[in-house]
Amino acid sequence: MSTKKYRKTAKADWYRTALVLFLFITVMVFSSIFLLPGCWCLWILIIITGTLLLVNWHTKNFAYLCPICGRVFEVSTLENFLGPDRVNKKFLKCPKCGKRSWVQILRIEK
Repeated sequence: MSTKKYRKTAKADWYRTALVLFLFITVMVFSSIFLLPGCWCLWILIIITGTLLLVNWHTKNFAYLCPICGRVFEVSTLENFLGPDRVNKKFLKCPKCGKRSWVQILRIEK
């Protein structure tokens, strides 16, 4: 059984996230230039796949800290996709206390 360790997000985490977003946006732009005029259905498939991969990456690398009870928890990819975000917070329901609040984002240590 593996126990995960969590830490506050650092500047390097923001740079890594920005790089992943930049790559995603670059793929979207270039695929729209080359595929949108003739193969728009393939372009939509690339956008949907890329978005799912991006949200899945974020789900596997980040957890959340409830400001009310202090519990650290992880969410599913669907919850991560549907939950509203701020720059360093996400509006989620804590599984321990059951309260909805803006929870702090933490990095999952590998």
